[in-house]
Amino acid sequence: MNRNMLAYASLALIITLTGCTKNTNTAVVAKVNNGKITAADFKKQLDDLQPQMQQAVASDPKARKEFLEDLIGIELVLQEARRLKLDKDPAFVKKQEELEKEMKQRIQDAAKNELFNALLKKELMDKIKQPTDEEVKAYYTAHREEIRKAAGGKDLSWKEAEAQGLKRYVFQINQREAYLEYSKALKAKAKIAVDDKALDAVISSLSQPSTTGTLQLGQPAGKEEKKGEGPKQ
Repeated sequence: MNRNMLAYASLALIITLTGCTKNTNTAVVAKVNNGKITAADFKKQLDDLQPQMQQAVASDPKARKEFLEDLIGIELVLQEARRLKLDKDPAFVKKQEELEKEMKQRIQDAAKNELFNALLKKELMDKIKQPTDEEVKAYYTAHREEIRKAAGGKDLSWKEAEAQGLKRYVFQINQREAYLEYSKALKAKAKIAVDDKALDAVISSLSQPSTTGTLQLGQPAGKEEKKGEGPKQ
């Protein structure tokens, strides 16, 4: 077992190590000054390693000892940082607040996506059937030029297009069209007011698109998203 590989892997996980995690698995693996590394801490860090490293730690006492030594070293560094009151440093505190805000946003976005998926599954997914071979062939015939462009200029035969997932793609299109119809019906009953000035102000303030803390919306590959429309499912 390469000690440097283990050390690198465990150091890369330093942010997730708490040193005193409240967990049901509270057996203390190692006491480090006034801190401790519990069995839960040890397992959490181990789970984040590559499978071959996990196997080495599980089966090789030397590798296991080295891994624990790395965790002890990390805990000592964290304790020293706290002793020097680096955790009270304004820049550190500000960064933690930013991270907490970002994490909260990610959780909210994940919850929105789960709720979105749950509703569409309930209302639509069970009603959408897999396309028949005839329907897929009809799509292939009608969109052969688009398929050729998507394949980098290669004129794919029906069998080649089918092998590359054309049926699945047509199913995704059917899902999206069903969603758009459902969304359209909801919009027809809703009260919607768009502030174009506010929207223009947001657009003008953008320098580069940001992917941090945003709800991930998508559509079938190769199908352009229309303004104001939601994600495919």
